[in-house]
Order: sequence, then structure tokens, then C-alpha cells
Amino acid sequence: MVCRVLVVISLLLSLVSCEKEQDKVEDGVSLELAKERKANIGGVTYKLYFSIPADRSEAIMAESTIFFELFDLVPVILDFKEAKENILAVTSSDGRKVPYTFKNEHIIIQPEHLKKGRNELVIQFKAGESSLNRSDDMLYTLLVPDRCRTLMPCFDQPDIKARFKLTLKIPSRWRAVANGEPVRTEYFNDYKLYEFEETKPLSTYLFAFTVGRFSYVERYVGGRWIGIYHRETDTSKINASIPVIAREVSHALDWMENYTGIRYPFDVYNVVAIPDFQYGGMEHPGAVYYRASTMFLDRNADLSAWMKRSDVIAHETAHMWFGDYVTMRWFNDVWLKEVFAGFMSDKIMTQLYPDVNHRLNFFLNHYEPALRTDRTKGTHPILQELDNLKDAGTLYGDIIYHKAPIVMRMLEREISERRLQIGLQRYLRRWSYSNADWDELIKLLESTTGQDLQAWNEIWIKESGAPVIEFQKNGIVMTDESGKNRVWPQAVSVFWDYMGLKRTLIPLRDSLTPFRYGAAVVLPDGDVMGYGCFLPTDFSIRFLDDELGNLNDPLYRAVAWQALYEGVLHKKVKGEFFLKLCIKHLPQEKNNLVVNRTLSFLKIIYSTYLDEGSRQLIQDDLERFCINMVNNKAEGKNKKSYFNTLLSICSSPKSCSYLSSVLKGEQDLPEDVTINEQDKISIAFNLVLRDTSVYEDTKAYVMRTVKNKDLLDRFEYVYPSLSGDKQVRDSVFNALLVRENRVNEVWVEECLRWLNHPRRRMEAEGYVPKLLGALQEIQQTGDIFFPGSWLSAGLAGHTSKNVYTMVNSFLEKHANYPQNLKLKILSNSDHLRRLHSEEENRDRLK
Repeated sequence: MVCRVLVVISLLLSLVSCEKEQDKVEDGVSLELAKERKANIGGVTYKLYFSIPADRSEAIMAESTIFFELFDLVPVILDFKEAKENILAVTSSDGRKVPYTFKNEHIIIQPEHLKKGRNELVIQFKAGESSLNRSDDMLYTLLVPDRCRTLMPCFDQPDIKARFKLTLKIPSRWRAVANGEPVRTEYFNDYKLYEFEETKPLSTYLFAFTVGRFSYVERYVGGRWIGIYHRETDTSKINASIPVIAREVSHALDWMENYTGIRYPFDVYNVVAIPDFQYGGMEHPGAVYYRASTMFLDRNADLSAWMKRSDVIAHETAHMWFGDYVTMRWFNDVWLKEVFAGFMSDKIMTQLYPDVNHRLNFFLNHYEPALRTDRTKGTHPILQELDNLKDAGTLYGDIIYHKAPIVMRMLEREISERRLQIGLQRYLRRWSYSNADWDELIKLLESTTGQDLQAWNEIWIKESGAPVIEFQKNGIVMTDESGKNRVWPQAVSVFWDYMGLKRTLIPLRDSLTPFRYGAAVVLPDGDVMGYGCFLPTDFSIRFLDDELGNLNDPLYRAVAWQALYEGVLHKKVKGEFFLKLCIKHLPQEKNNLVVNRTLSFLKIIYSTYLDEGSRQLIQDDLERFCINMVNNKAEGKNKKSYFNTLLSICSSPKSCSYLSSVLKGEQDLPEDVTINEQDKISIAFNLVLRDTSVYEDTKAYVMRTVKNKDLLDRFEYVYPSLSGDKQVRDSVFNALLVRENRVNEVWVEECLRWLNHPRRRMEAEGYVPKLLGALQEIQQTGDIFFPGSWLSAGLAGHTSKNVYTMVNSFLEKHANYPQNLKLKILSNSDHLRRLHSEEENRDRLK
């Protein structure tokens, strides 16, 4: 009797435990669930089969056999963000049906259907398609950060690594590429089967496959085969780019092996060039995705384009060690994989381009992009908090990609390059094919160096924002615009003028640092040792007006342009003055990197920080300047940079006629200016925006002369957003609010930019409330960069006080809005704050 009572009590306790387990299961993957699963589940393998039909309207039928070790007999919770109806069957290895509960995006299996030790579950299902980028003749997965669960049932958290064994059934004329190397291919009448080798341990967000109509080439470079899958049709681009891509991948792999002391930790490296890919690249081992337009360049592509390609190859290749081989435990540390991929790519580029000024390249790559967010009220720390993986996509942005490498370079100077390398080698060996967090790495670096790094860690990694640094008559003032009175310890290399240009390295340790020559400063941090919003002095503005072009180092000239741009944003320099300086000094500038960055400032100031009257006064001068630089004064690759600038600012009938003749091949251009099919579409868009009467003729011309199908598909999707009929544009915008119409997010972003272009800003103001209202749904259904892109494309073209009021009203009405999304709104509307906040404050005082 006692035994029976104990059994009943045990069963009741088990049921209560199971009910509690189900009660705490919420949408997404909570940190609590992730910790419990990690403590109780290991040795995971997924044996997967997907049958992919040619007709994209047909469902993809799939089967997953999941092997795992269970350390304690508790409920097993699998993630699957799809309808319950997509689960067709759950069985054991011997075919017995396994009961389960489906709740809040999870499949819950009770302990009585499991056992301690090795378990095997077979799940038949219809694949979820929200993360399948599927078109008529191509499909690719993109599962970062938590979207593997939208495709298939899995343990979707980075610290439950697994081996993947994949089989694909695809149409007979398609190719397939995945993480593993193909070990068997069987051909049938209308389909074929690919079987891929089992992978090394991977986090679920790194599982990937791509199928479709691709060309394939391979090159043997440096003792290894590099495979390249692409859809490019321009033979000249293919011939010029394929050898460079293969060579640079091989170089990056060799460099990383040498730095880390660890051979490439995966079995195969394939480049997959995807048209209009959402990101610059994605680091799936065995199938590294890249944006096709970045990889396949014209013979006359400028240095910036070449370096952009090299940088993304180096970045994604560095991820094979930092992110793939050793992965963060949780996505709050996503910056950890990104910072070292960026940090290593900068070092790789130094060897790849020995004649390039790499201090300049680092400055241009990271400082302005970091400040783009860090100078706004939408900034955040490098290390962020994350309670649920469903919000992990909101953590991505400029701070982790650009501020973090700046901070890491500071750390390297603090502890020495060699000690950092030794520490990182220890880190990779200690957690190989496993997971580690930032706290573990910083402790390891402290033990390697014997230095206390916690104070540095606190202000640079765990605090947000950038100081504003001004040079006054007797000292250097560091201001914390958040009002917290924080100090960012750093050293700056000040260039000042007293009987000639002098350089002084000054440590900043307080909000005021004495410096007797403060009023005579020319460059606030010429050697780019520090970080912050460095404002020009009145003296430096006058000095640079005369001497900017005579500064002998392109880094110094870039720093000067950055300081002047910062002056425009902080209302110390007038926008008209900046543009006149461009006309005055850029003709002497030969460095393509400096030219491109300065022209990017020119375009922002022209469209955002000039009133309409000022734009009209300088319009003709700017257009003549650009045309003259294209046809005469600019050298080599710089000519195309000025041509693209003219595209952005053109307004007069004369410049539009010039561009129209270029589009139709009637205008002779210098040899260094190549107009490819992508350029034709860009010219067409800009011409129609300025004169909608040519809408139909221009469309017919593009459809007749552009041969690349992927480019034509994009053109047809985007083109209605340039219609002269507001009803058509309104219908385009409303269509973008529907999830099913946002399959290609790059195209969506382009539509939004044209709909909200500065030339259409008054008619487009009505879009703003809906744009903001859709943001949460955009975050839940889109890829990681899409919320920021959605806001940037929708808000960047607006400058009115009315839109500024709309943004503020939205935030006031949504007091409990998700913090990370609120920050994205604040950062992407910062230009509106700079234009109108002072006026708003004056109105309140009245």
C-alpha cells in the first residue's frame, strides 16, 4: 500500500512539474529556457531531408531525425515557429508515435516518452518558409539569429551546437550547396538528390543551404580548392572577378591560420554570390554568402569597391574562427564574433593592400559609421542585454560593427599586439567547437597580461555613447551629452599651429584637460588615437578653408573633413560653407577613399542640412563641379565617384539632359567611366524621379537593353515607386505593409527610399505614421538589419518639423515600446532632432 501511495505521489509530482514546465514556455527562446536546455541536453545531431519542388507555390516536405543525449529525465522542448498543422508526425526510432504538446512555438515531449542517455526522434513536417528566400529559380536559407526554428524543429540557441547531415531533393537543372561537402549525387528524370557530408559542430543559426540555377567554377589557390557559385551574366565581370575572389579567399584563410595557429576548422569553403543579398555577407561554413554586386566588379571599379570586396571576404573568413569555431554562448554577446571578424579583416587588408594608407582605411571604415549611431539619443552599449532570442535581431547595428573594432584597437594598444594575439590563441584552443562569453575572454586576457582591465571594460564595453570633445583657449573639454558626467579615458594626438604645425599626444583623464594651445588647434585627433565627436575650433575652420588641400597625409585630410562635418551637425559650420569647401579643395584630392567619404558628406548636407533657398543658390555650382570633375579634372577611378554624386543632386534640365544622353549611349564619357547595367537602372530611376513624363519611354528602354534577369526583376518591382501618380505610389507603400510583399528586403528598402526621396518628402509625410506603426511587425518577420533599413529608408529623406513631431508623438503614445526598437527610431530620426529641437525648445519657453 505504501509503495502504491509513493508511486501515485511520484506521478502527481511529475505531472505538476510538467505543467510548470509548460506554463513557463513563452514565444521565442527565453534565456531561462536556454540555460535549462543547455544544462540537460548534449550530443545533438540533425539528419535532415528536404524535398524542394520547382514551383515555389508548392510546400517543401521535410523530415528530421534528431539525436540527442538527455542527462535528466525532464520534458524536452523543441522550437518550431510555425503552425501546428506543419507538424505531420513525431515518432521514435522504431516507428512508434510519440505524443507531444504544441504551445507558444514549441513542441513539448514529456519524460515518459524519453529516456536518460541517447534519444532519437523522427519528425516529419512541412518546412516553414519565412526564412526561405524563395524565387522562381532560386532558394536560400538565412537563419541568423534565431530563425532556424522558423524552418524546422530544433534546439535554436547558439550554445547547443550540433552536427548536420543533409539530403536535398531538387529540380534536375538546379545546383545545391550547403555546409558540408557533397558526397553523393543521384540523377533522375526531373530531379536529383544531393547528399552532403556530416558537418563539424555548428550553432543552428549557421546551418545553411542554397539551391537554384547557379553557375559553378572552382579555383585551386594556395593548396586548396575554392568553389564559387554565381548567377552573373556579364562575361567581363566574371573573367575579371573570379580569379580575384579565389585569391583573396585563399589569402584570408592563410592569414587567419598563421595568426591563430589553427588550421581552417571546417571541411570546405564555397563562395555563394546571391543577387540583392540582404547583408554584405554571411559566414556559413562551407557556404559563405556574399552580395553578388559587391563580388563581381567592372574593370574600372574604383579602389573603394575593390577594398569593400576584399574587406567583406576577409570579414566572413575571419568568422570561421571567431563565431563559427568558437561561438558566443548567447546573442547578447553577438558583438564578440563581429568585433574580431572586423578586427582581423582590418589586419588582413593591411597585407593585401600594402600601398594603401591603412590608418586612413580604418578611420573611414569605422569612425563615422560608429558615430552615426553613437552621437544620437538612440545609442546603446557594445554589450547589451537580451532576455529572449526573438529580440536578438535588434542588437545588430553600427555599434557592434564599427565602435567595437575601434575599442578593440584601443585594447590592443593598452596590452600590446603580441599579448592580445596570445590571449586570442588561448581563447580559441580553450573553447574549440564550443561557446564562450565576453566575461570569460576578458578574464583570460587579464590572466595573460597581468593587467586589471575592468575599468576600461566598464566605460568602453558596458556604457553607451561618445563624448563631445572641444578645444578651448586653455583646455580640452570632454562633454557627456547624456548628462551623466562620464569620462572616457583616452589619448588624442592634437595638431596645433604655432610657427608651423605641431603634434602633441595628450592623455584625457578628466572632463577638462589643460592645454595652453587649445584655441590654435587645427586637427583635434590627427592620428586617430581617440574616439568621440571632435568639433573644429574657429581657428581650425579658418585654417582649413585655406590649407586643407595642403595637408600632406590623406588621413589628416580625412580627419579634417570629418571634423568639419561634425561642425555642421553641431551647428558650428554652415552647410553652404562645407559644400563650397568641397568645390574648392576636392579637385586637388587624388585619394579615392577620401573623395568618396567627402562626397558622401556632401550628399547628406545637400539633401538634409540646407534649406531650399540655399540649395537653389548652390545648385548650378555643384552640378557644374561634378560634370567638370567627370569629364576633365578628376583622375582615374574618382571620375565615377563624381558621376554618382551628380546622379544624387542633379536638378537642372541641363544636367538631366546630360544624364539622359549617358543612359542612351549618346554621350562620350572618359575611358575610366564605365556604365554597366546596374548604372543604367540607377540613371533611369533618377531621371524619372525628376521628370515623370519619361516614365513609359524609360521603362521600355531599360527592359529592352538590360539583359540580366535578376536586375530586371528588381527594376520591375521598384519602378512603380517612382510613378508620377501619387495613387500609384500610395498603393506601392501600402503593399509594402503586407508581409507577403516583402520577400526581397533589399528591394523593399529601395522602394521606400524613392517613395520618401527629398523630392517627394512633402507628399510622403503621410507614410510616416504607418511606417512607424509597422516597425514591430517588421522586426518580428524580417531579417536582422531590416528594422534599421526600414526606418532609414523611410525617414532619411524627411526634414520637416511636422515629421519630427510625428516621430515624437509616436514615442510619447507608446511609452512601453520595446527599448531596442525605440533606440532605432531615435538614431534614424536624429537628423530631425538636430534640425528642429532648438526651435522646439524655444517654442516651449514662449
